[in-house]
Amino acid sequence: MQRLKTKRLSEDAVREIKKLIEREGLNPGDMLPSEPQIAKRLAVSRTTVREALRILEIAGIIETRQGKGSVVLEPNIGFIKETMARLINDQSTEFEYLMQTREVLEPVVVSYAAREASKESIRRMEESLLTAEEEIVNGGSGVEGSIRFHHEIVSSISNIILSSITNMVINLIERSTHLTFNIPSRPGFSLAEHKKILNSIKEGNSDAASQFMKEHLESVKSNLEKVLADKYGSKILNLEEI
Repeated sequence: MQRLKTKRLSEDAVREIKKLIEREGLNPGDMLPSEPQIAKRLAVSRTTVREALRILEIAGIIETRQGKGSVVLEPNIGFIKETMARLINDQSTEFEYLMQTREVLEPVVVSYAAREASKESIRRMEESLLTAEEEIVNGGSGVEGSIRFHHEIVSSISNIILSSITNMVINLIERSTHLTFNIPSRPGFSLAEHKKILNSIKEGNSDAASQFMKEHLESVKSNLEKVLADKYGSKILNLEEI
């Protein structure tokens, strides 16, 4: 593996670990090298490796087993996710369609999260919002913590097919998320909306969590459509143009 030098280290680490699986011919059931070994080969921190492995687990490519390490899974969910992503990109699917898909999926996902999320999953959600809040207090947008919050919700549910597809859609539309956070008041509003969702999850109130997620996504869509209309003169936009 080559030394990683780009800023988005976890994304690069994901790609390199996938190359490792292919290059070394690892089959379903085979164990990956340990976190320290991968970190040394990629010349990155164990934190970066841990995040990359979590992303791969969400995608259904590996499974982390307590006390044993990470094992390669059958290439079903990961294959489906990557195939769908390629099809969407090839067909130049527009932003509005992806946003509509997100509006269908995430309220359902968060309702499951309210019923299933473990204490550890909730801790990670809280941590992501704390990160966003600290960024906002320091004059930033809080976008990275906010995006992570959505991914943590998705990763907290047991339905790996639903979680994989939802994460794929969030990833495809993620680049447009940065646009809405350039609206001066948006970071604070988004944080408040996220806190309502989190509180509903902590209370185990699936109906409230779903409703707050619907309201949040409607707000996001409204803000993003305005930004895109001002910038490009159209509310429907091919993501490649963003």
